[in-house]
Parts: sequence; structure tokens; C-alpha cells
Amino acid sequence: MSVPHRRRIPASFALALYEYLDAKGLNSDALLPQSRPPTDTALNADLPIDDWRALLECAAGHLSDPLLGLHLGQTLSLRHVGVLGYVIMASQNLGDALNRLNRYQRLVYDVTPMAIRANGAGVELVWDAEHGRPGPLVDETAITALVHLCRGLTRPGFSPTYVSFINPTPAVLREYTEFFGCPVEFEQVDTVIRLDAQTLLEPLQTADPAMLAMLEEQADALLARLPVQSPLIDDVRRRIGRQLPEASPEIASVAEGMGLSVRTLQRQLTAAGTSFLKEVAAVRQEIAERYLRETRLGLVDIALLLGYSEHSAFTRSFIRWTGSTPQAYRQRHQL
Repeated sequence: MSVPHRRRIPASFALALYEYLDAKGLNSDALLPQSRPPTDTALNADLPIDDWRALLECAAGHLSDPLLGLHLGQTLSLRHVGVLGYVIMASQNLGDALNRLNRYQRLVYDVTPMAIRANGAGVELVWDAEHGRPGPLVDETAITALVHLCRGLTRPGFSPTYVSFINPTPAVLREYTEFFGCPVEFEQVDTVIRLDAQTLLEPLQTADPAMLAMLEEQADALLARLPVQSPLIDDVRRRIGRQLPEASPEIASVAEGMGLSVRTLQRQLTAAGTSFLKEVAAVRQEIAERYLRETRLGLVDIALLLGYSEHSAFTRSFIRWTGSTPQAYRQRHQL
């Protein structure tokens, strides 16, 4: 049976955050709202992304550092990504390593699927917005860590040719362009790392073909244990999201767009352990939380964008989803 996307990352990422705060001379165990993961924590995607975002936002608030993702990402190493890290190290060149990252990404970043697409003489690593927006700190930690790890595998001067983020433009861009070594844009359609063809051919000094075969067997076994993702639910959520600004989403129009009858869609959603109303609520909650965290839109405007006729109905729904009013949520999560 298919299940909705789990949206998780390794607890070892959280451990890296505790270690980062420790290095800053802060009492991380007292500052952060969750217990420190053990040092021998399993290196698979088992920490819910909402918990990870809350930890990052809490730490950024205490540090007064809205660029925490950019700074923390530079401290992550292959030891934080387990078997996948060794698979990447054993690959022949950077292009091979990135293809294996694409294949096994769910082991370490079961949040937004990565796609690799051709772009002129090179490729783009792409994370689209339709699978959700985990937030600037989550995105920037992951993208920074990936570029940082690529430098460790190839050469210190490694740089992409272009980087874009779907998130709002930060107050200061200089640190981003200095770290990535290329143009960096925000508020784009997708999050993208662009690489030229020559970069993909750069050999890895740690390449080990014999070890690679054994490591891939381990990675395949771990991947097989993860719940199967549901393309159906991804499709339904995308279609719900497109309808929201116009009106309250209707299952009839979603089913028609998918070439299904209403009864067939209902049956398939039930088999996936969900329902149309649950998916509407999930999409509304995710979009509402993003608007409250990342924009200054008023509650009336947010309610209209979510398909509510009045903001009081939106407020009641938000309390039911989160146990908090929209105003209280915004106060807690805006830096």
C-alpha cells in the first residue's frame, strides 16, 4: 500500500546542529526544544521535517543568525549521511556520484525529490516547489551542505555555475555569492544547482569500484525498507494547490483533471490511507504555515488565498491543525 511522502531527514543532521551550537559556546541542550540525538544515531531519514525546521528556527533565533543554513551547511560531512556518503565517495567521478545521490536521496533527504535535467553543455540539480516548501533554513542547509561535500570530494575551488532558491530574497546576498562562487538568485520557480559538463567529469580521489558494489547493495537494502511514495497523492496535492486561490477545491474537478471518476479517486485515496478532505487540509496547512513564516500577508489575505470565504473559518481550521492561532504561530516562527 502506498503512503504519503514522509518528509524526513536523518537525526544526525540535528546532532550536527547541537555540535554547531556547542562550538559557539552555547548550551544547546538547554536552548533547543528536543533532546540531543545520541552520537550513534541511525543514519537514515527518521526526523520529521517539521521538527528539523523548528530546531533550525529556534537556533537561528538564539544566534540572531538568519543565515544559519548557509553557516551550518558548511559543517556537515559525509559522516552525517551514512552509507550514502560512502557510496558517493567510492564513485568514479562527480557525475557518477550525483547520479547515485539522485538514486538514493531518500535515505538522507526524504523531503523534496531531486531531479537531474540537461541544460546546454551541463546539468541542473532541481528541487521543485510543487512537492512543498520546507523553508529557507532547511533548503539552505541542504544546498550548502551538498556544495560543501562536492568540494571535499573534488577540489576546494569547486563551484557551480549558478544557484537559485525558491525562498524570499535575504537582506544580504554577499555571503551567498562568496560561498557558492557563482550568481545566486532567490524567489525563483525551482531550487537549482547548475553544473557544467567538465565539472561532472572531475575524478574522485576516493573512487573504489570494488567497494562501491558492496556499498550499493547495502544502500539498496536500506532503500527497500522505506515506505513506497504515492505519486497519486503528489498529483492530488498539486491540483488542490492550483485550485485554492480560486475557490474551495472540489474532488469532481480534481478527478476530472486526472482522467478518473470521483468514485475511483476516492477508492484510490482510501487505499493510500487518506481522503480528499484530509489532503485539502494538508495542503492548506502547509501553505498557511509558509505564508505565516515567510510573508507579511494579513490573515484575511491568507484566508482568501487558501479558498476560505472569511478569515474566522481559516483561524478555526488553523487551530485545529496546529493547536495554535495563526498570530501565535507567526510570532514564534518569524526571525
